[in-house]
Amino acid sequence: MAKKRAVINSEPLPDASPFVTREEFNQTITSLNEQISSLQNKQPDASGPRTDAPRPRIFHKKKEGRREKLSSTVDSVLFELIKQKQQTGQQLAHILDSSLWHYFNRPKLSFQSDDEK
Repeated sequence: MAKKRAVINSEPLPDASPFVTREEFNQTITSLNEQISSLQNKQPDASGPRTDAPRPRIFHKKKEGRREKLSSTVDSVLFELIKQKQQTGQQLAHILDSSLWHYFNRPKLSFQSDDEK
């Protein structure tokens, strides 16, 4: 007669042991680790940005918050992609803000208050 096992997140069967074998435990852990790994390695959809960085409000032709100048050299493939985005009407400053905002795990920006996300 096969031994009955309790199911995770369920009430145990009346005659089932509340214990699992080491092999069952290791299989469960391996499966969970694979699921976590696949979620962490998922690439964002290349057809568009995940979300844009928040935009500051504009008062009297000036944006809220502090702005800094940045000069850099980028790979030609990235440069072409930026040019394509600019042709759709996006400004370079906002493309860079959004990219860096995601890269640094969406920090609160200079114009955002403490209760804003």
